Amino acid sequence: MVEQGEAPIGHVVHLVRTLDDSTAPERIGLPTRMGTGGRIVVWLLVGVGAVGTGILLLLLWTGDSPWWFNLIFTFMPGFVVGFAVAFADSTRRARTEEVLALRWAEARGMARSGDGRVVDRQVSLTEHGGVSAFTLTVTDPAGSVIRARWFRSTPDAGDVTLLQTQVPALGSRVRIWQIGSSAEEDAPVIVEALDPSIVSST
Repeated sequence: MVEQGEAPIGHVVHLVRTLDDSTAPERIGLPTRMGTGGRIVVWLLVGVGAVGTGILLLLLWTGDSPWWFNLIFTFMPGFVVGFAVAFADSTRRARTEEVLALRWAEARGMARSGDGRVVDRQVSLTEHGGVSAFTLTVTDPAGSVIRARWFRSTPDAGDVTLLQTQVPALGSRVRIWQIGSSAEEDAPVIVEALDPSIVSST
């Protein structure tokens, strides 16, 4: 179940120069993730770290150091376990994104489009005040509510940091592309929104 303000993984926002319903976007535009080779290397490092901390604790408890000193370092494996859990969740999300990207590529020719309006937005900022991500809540003429997220780190965005003026305003018109039902969390949905800075300069 998606929480209030959170967008499903496959619901993404594209900032575009014009709204064109003649052809669906080529890519769904999910964030850039670590490849399979990189994930294997990280898991190997996690394994080495787990074995290393286990050996270190064994040497620690069989040595002559005070018990309270040993107890402090006994919690060290917790950091390894915590990282492993977080990385496992990231890996699961990456696999889901790969499936969604493949599904979009195979079915984009059957994607249907429709108009929508922005009714809410949540913006995440970097420490320097730039936009790192934002979530748009949009409605279509039938009243369906769709939440979609713009990602900074995608092949098309090129890890760019937006200005706050580039986040679509409330009431902005958008183009909604979808395969299947937007109510399905695993159904790819692309919300194309005009970049306000481009609109204002033309």
